[in-house]
Amino acid sequence: MDDLDQLPEDIALAIEIIRQLENLNYQPETVLQAMMHVCKDSLGKLPERERENWKARLAAELER
Repeated sequence: MDDLDQLPEDIALAIEIIRQLENLNYQPETVLQAMMHVCKDSLGKLPERERENWKARLAAELER
């Protein structure tokens, strides 16, 4: 059994994404730019109220 099976789904997905990105050997700046595109795309798929909530959550998390 993979250790990821014991983690919350969002953490397991994050770990898998990080593993994949590390295998691709992109520069950190390129990864961060790509993640901004991913965040914008994902936010755009949410209803407006939920989108604004997530934007605030993301900003707060990045300030930590």
